[in-house]
Amino acid sequence: MTGSVEVGRDLAQETFVRAHREWDSLADVDQLGGWLRRVMSNLLIDRHRSASSERAAVERLARERTATVPLPDDGWRQIVRHLPAAQRMIVTMFYAEDASVETIAATLEISPNTVKSALSKARSTLREVLTEEHGR
Repeated sequence: MTGSVEVGRDLAQETFVRAHREWDSLADVDQLGGWLRRVMSNLLIDRHRSASSERAAVERLARERTATVPLPDDGWRQIVRHLPAAQRMIVTMFYAEDASVETIAATLEISPNTVKSALSKARSTLREVLTEEHGR
């Protein structure tokens, strides 16, 4: 269902990790198979949503970038890999998850101005890196 054996294994492992964490609350062992299938299904749905959000974020960033700077074809992670962790998190929340500045600020317990500043710095860094990588 994932299209990748490796991804399928990762999702299976995460399912069993969650079962281990919840073991004490899984009183009805007869229903464990159903619980595991439900968790695996939810993880799979989350993965598909995440991939869709990633594609949307790349498209959204492409619309906001300088027209002369091409975006790489290898996904969101490749785009944001040059950013510091905090900026990467803020940019991902803003573009990939469509979170508002206020939501990001509340989630990360920082000021909205800090979020805006991080977004501005990240855009600048990405513009420079993409320009440099593509020789323009």
